[in-house]
Amino acid sequence: MSDDDDSTFLDFAMPQPLSRVRPKANVLSTPNAIVERPKLAPLALQVVARWAEIEMLSAALLGFLLHTEADPIMAMLQTVRSASAQMDMIAAAGAKKLTDPELETFEAVISMAKKAAHKRHPVAHHIWAYCEELPDAVLLIEPAASLQTFVEISKSLHRTSTLDAGNPLFEADKRRIMVYREKDFLDILSEMKTVSNCIGHTINLLHGHHPVPHQIYGLLYNEPSFVDAVLAIRKHRPQPPEPD
Repeated sequence: MSDDDDSTFLDFAMPQPLSRVRPKANVLSTPNAIVERPKLAPLALQVVARWAEIEMLSAALLGFLLHTEADPIMAMLQTVRSASAQMDMIAAAGAKKLTDPELETFEAVISMAKKAAHKRHPVAHHIWAYCEELPDAVLLIEPAASLQTFVEISKSLHRTSTLDAGNPLFEADKRRIMVYREKDFLDILSEMKTVSNCIGHTINLLHGHHPVPHQIYGLLYNEPSFVDAVLAIRKHRPQPPEPD
């Protein structure tokens, strides 16, 4: 198998680093990458749109907890730039206002939202690129990896007046360039849709007016990712002492 044969990795969870998929690919870093891959462009936009919905629903959860109006809630959350930190803020409020089983449910859906935020982050904040070797994919480069190439060029120019175009240091580290195909975006969108649904169910649970709360719990526990989040919370909670 050649270094440029990615067939070994097709069964792996995606996205994969370019170093594993096409280590010798010629990376073209440009915002036009999204234009070069028109089939993937709408999916990337949907990821951003889905996150906006999750962010709004998470803020609605906080509104139910604090019994306050929308503008102060959004102003408070938007002062925190990190989506993960926003979710931590909401989780802290829930820990003060709720008790189990509502608290456990609340913490589970916030945990799910944090996981979704982690997957949305590269789509929104990484550097877009593509390569001709992978016509069905876009590449997302970590900003620090992209910046490092300019640092290396600057260092080189301080040492000599000419640049070696073939210097591998002038290219972003392919271990920090992720390959996104259609399936990767669809998987992210499916997960985000589940998160939105679970937060919506939790809002219905918390406002206290649903006639049959056990039906809401049934809907939540039908989602494997929600069950996984609950089990993770239980695993890390302090256990009550054993009776004498």
